Amino acid sequence: MWHFGGIILGLLLYFFYQYLKEESDKSNEADEETEDVGQQQEQLYEASQTNKIEQEKMEQQAMPKTKELALSILSKFGCQPGETENERIQFDYQGITFLMEAIDECLFVNLIWPWCYSFSKFDIDEFSRVRQVINDINMRGSVSVFYGISDSDEVAVHIKKHFLLVPQIPDLEEYMKVVFDSFFRTARTLNLEIEKVRMKEYEK
Repeated sequence: MWHFGGIILGLLLYFFYQYLKEESDKSNEADEETEDVGQQQEQLYEASQTNKIEQEKMEQQAMPKTKELALSILSKFGCQPGETENERIQFDYQGITFLMEAIDECLFVNLIWPWCYSFSKFDIDEFSRVRQVINDINMRGSVSVFYGISDSDEVAVHIKKHFLLVPQIPDLEEYMKVVFDSFFRTARTLNLEIEKVRMKEYEK
């Protein structure tokens, strides 16, 4: 009788051991799966961060460096560009002081020839002549001519051009020479046309 009971007890202990072993194996498998999922998530996160960094680098490289390009071209012309208080580039080219507005976030720049012509604000006749000539130039020219009253008694006439400046433009130095030539040509036209209007007035 005791022998039979021992066998039953042994069987129960064996089945109980097998049950515990199976549960332990299942628990280990679940832990391994959880660990694998965690590692996969960590790898995905690291990959996404790497992609994000690479994308930011590419965006920074793709961002236009317009101001840097402008300074480089001006240096090739022998100019010594400086910066004004309002962050404009100031430089001398062929004896004329120019101002340039250039920022890296924009593909276009503004080039300005300030004070290309001036006269007294009390000279009504000259004011009429200049205004007439400026209107004619702006209608057919590639640059803009405008005037403004300064703090002194003079009216200052300025020439301005808004143009594209990117490294993809072939022969950038020649391109800039053409831009500068348009300023000098406009200044000559301005003076010549004002003199023509003045001469017609004298003939009357």
